[in-house]
Amino acid sequence: MPIDLITARMRPVEDVKSKGFTGFLARGLFFKLLSQYEQGLASVIHDFKGIAPYSVSPIFMTYNGRLEVRFTSFMTRISKALLDALSSGVNIKIAGGSVEVEEVEVARIDTLRLMKEARAISGYILDFKTPTCFRRPSPYIPLHTMGIFARIMGLIGRPKSRYRFYPLPDPILMLRNLKRQWEQYIGGLSKGRRFTKWIEEGGIAVAGVENINTHRFVKKGGDGFIVGFTGKVRITLPSDTYNQEYAKIVNLLLRMGEYTQTGLNRTAGFGVYRIVRERRS
Repeated sequence: MPIDLITARMRPVEDVKSKGFTGFLARGLFFKLLSQYEQGLASVIHDFKGIAPYSVSPIFMTYNGRLEVRFTSFMTRISKALLDALSSGVNIKIAGGSVEVEEVEVARIDTLRLMKEARAISGYILDFKTPTCFRRPSPYIPLHTMGIFARIMGLIGRPKSRYRFYPLPDPILMLRNLKRQWEQYIGGLSKGRRFTKWIEEGGIAVAGVENINTHRFVKKGGDGFIVGFTGKVRITLPSDTYNQEYAKIVNLLLRMGEYTQTGLNRTAGFGVYRIVRERRS
């Protein structure tokens, strides 16, 4: 299954009243567009359980005063709905103002090509452009130990696990999230379970960080908050656990994630990152 990237460039007609991070505004725009095309589709996507079939970037101001937002879709039905709603010249009410769509750019990512071009890389520098946050079970139980053990522990009620926000760069949580995206929408990875075991046993590690900052956002209505980090992270595949086949899977997932984003709130502009450097083994 391909991945569709739809970028809309818009001209403000009336002042758009938005301060700070615009990812939540972009998510509202996404559902507004879907509702214009088909209300039922918007409801289905809004109530979707599991890894969301879409992500959005924040709304950026470009050099010429235009607004730009990118929607990423795993489903052609979503892509078609967005394209129909974003026809050139359409006027959209947003954040107390309005914008006129001037240009829509569409790109389709061939996932089979991503797989063929995957390379064995031993290190990366990732630049997290927007707040990023993962969900971590507490107490933490590695996925590869689940199965019969988990069912037995569930019967006796131990251990009780609660999920917590984890607003720090953790390559294990990141790769697990990206792996779930791939497997849910594109297909199973060969040796997927063994790959999970490998990363959780030290196959990938943080080698350094630069300018890491955390950002706190109060949820709509003031009911709780969410925190995400930004900054650069250097990750490495240590030589004592290095596996060329698994290194290619890491490369595949990280390159996919540049389009689909990672972690919690991908649907509200979180988890945008770029690979800024690679180191071959």
